[in-house]
Amino acid sequence: MDKFLCVLGIFDEQTQRTLGEYQQAVLSQGFTGRQTMGIPFHVTLGTFGLDCREELEAKLQALEMGPVEVFFNHMGLFQGQEVLFLAPDVNRELLAFKEAFSDEKGWTAHTTMLIDSRENTRRGLDVLGERFQRFSGRIERAALYEFFPSKKLGEKIFNIERKRK
Repeated sequence: MDKFLCVLGIFDEQTQRTLGEYQQAVLSQGFTGRQTMGIPFHVTLGTFGLDCREELEAKLQALEMGPVEVFFNHMGLFQGQEVLFLAPDVNRELLAFKEAFSDEKGWTAHTTMLIDSRENTRRGLDVLGERFQRFSGRIERAALYEFFPSKKLGEKIFNIERKRK
């Protein structure tokens, strides 16, 4: 697989803990999956070729915004039912954040819990379905990553004061 870049919207610590608890509930059932572990829970804002690195680094550093409030209201499956995810509602702020980096159509804001066989993700959906309750969270930083293997290339922490204005 060729290397590529992603811009990620990274959640705050409390949201990280909540998402981690949901993922652990699934993984504790014996699933291991193919999802990328060892990076923070996030929403992918766009995927790019390696030739976009300088442009993305410049956009990341120029980004002026406060934290993005999100509300996780649903879960789902896609990619042939091999990806199990929790998803925040897309609000104006989240969409503007994504569009600061990408005008990709057909984007789905989501946080992956499990990538596995169709059978396993459907069983994982049952596990999540028994536990999932709507919750709010906050995206507090943006990061540029290279994949695979995963490597953080840059990060921008949002200005908390900007949100209060």
